[in-house]
Amino acid sequence: MHSTSPSSRTAALRINDPDEQARQNRRSRLIGAILIVGTIAIAVSLVATGGFGSKTGTAPPVSHSDVTVGFGAQTATDDPAAIGVDESTYGTPSDIHDPAAQALLKKLGVGYARIALTLAVPADPNSRITCAASGCDTTIDPVTWVQMMDAAREAPIVQIPDSLSAADAAAIVRQFAVTVGTRKPVVGWVIGNEPNGSNESASAYDANFNTLYDAMKKADPSIAIGGPATLGFDQPFLQQFLQQCGSRADFVDFHFYPAHETASQLLAEPPAMTRDLATLRAMINATVPSRASSIAIHLGEWNFSADPGTLGQYAYTGFASVLDADLLGRILSAGADSLAWGSKNGPLSLLYGAVYPGDPVTAPAGYKSDTPMPLYEAIGMFTGQGLFPRFGTKIVSAVSARPGIDAFASADPDEIVLVNTNAKAERVTVRAEGDSTRAAVIWQLHQIGALPRPPVKKGTATSAAGIFKLDLPADSVTTMVLTPLTKQQK
Repeated sequence: MHSTSPSSRTAALRINDPDEQARQNRRSRLIGAILIVGTIAIAVSLVATGGFGSKTGTAPPVSHSDVTVGFGAQTATDDPAAIGVDESTYGTPSDIHDPAAQALLKKLGVGYARIALTLAVPADPNSRITCAASGCDTTIDPVTWVQMMDAAREAPIVQIPDSLSAADAAAIVRQFAVTVGTRKPVVGWVIGNEPNGSNESASAYDANFNTLYDAMKKADPSIAIGGPATLGFDQPFLQQFLQQCGSRADFVDFHFYPAHETASQLLAEPPAMTRDLATLRAMINATVPSRASSIAIHLGEWNFSADPGTLGQYAYTGFASVLDADLLGRILSAGADSLAWGSKNGPLSLLYGAVYPGDPVTAPAGYKSDTPMPLYEAIGMFTGQGLFPRFGTKIVSAVSARPGIDAFASADPDEIVLVNTNAKAERVTVRAEGDSTRAAVIWQLHQIGALPRPPVKKGTATSAAGIFKLDLPADSVTTMVLTPLTKQQK
């Protein structure tokens, strides 16, 4: 449903395989069938509120709340490594040769990190393993790459072509199945990459998946294997995958790259992605009910757009951080795993870097290699970047009645992330359900210049009944870290 046309996708999204050109010449726009219908309940109470940006304070009683969070109403459970990235590392130097990039990745605190690997000589299981992504440095030993990921506390996920033989796939798995020095075993594997984008039929892909899956599990029974990593939410392809491979697959993967050019079109995409995630979960439940609870969902690649014109207009702005934070919040709220694209990839980056050596610099003045991008800062509003606690794995009910204000919340730690997608400032009332006196440390991301900045601590507010009034700038992300008043953070 949300794939990108070949003219809109950058070279950074290519994988080195024989069908690459076909992938660039096909657009998948398939529509999910199941819509989510919900009922919003707004609590009414008369309480005192804390002043935004102050250490303590009170305000006149309020009779409504714009955002209601039920920390006792868990709606999903996330994988501890759910906030992840794709290590495209097309920029120069590659991350493993770049201590600054390594330090920034470690500071961001992501979980899963995906790389693409293959054999240097296909059909020779004894040949050297190399990276498979177009533009990557094939001279780098992938073992070194995985060691860097381990040092950054990332959890590597390896993607391999589904065109490999069973012997080739098993050989790659065996090389990463044990602890070697400081390198831990790789436990996550993806078979194939956007097969629907290269005119590979679902039946052909599924047959390859099952053959490779069996060989890889025999080589290392402890690993988790998923697919088909479709280009966009290709519902028929995913449905057939579940029917033919659902008895095996440990997770189902699809990619999300809107191609729209206007701000209003881009803002319509996050709700569409939520519908796709719900549709896929319903498909899993209906197709393989006996093991549905053990099948995860991965957004194996995503970004707010892959259209060069759209990226050129928005990728370096605060609007991008708003879109990215909103998409990430929705992925986590669905109990899915997020792997945002990519580490150094021009405008599709966590850390700025030209796609290929010698590429012209098109970023705004002030950007240089390893400058954190708006995507980096958006993800940091959930990971905390070492400034505040990481968003929890217990997802709880968060309902917004204010148009343009999206809310996401976790328990243990109790955190609320508010995304103001409106082009104007908003003053909102947030109710954290419960009767204990609360303190909330407020962190905010609001890019007004050419360069993004880390989150800023705006202060601490207190409330006798968990109701707070906050000022949200236009195009901003705000994280509230809540504690009992006795544990108020300094």
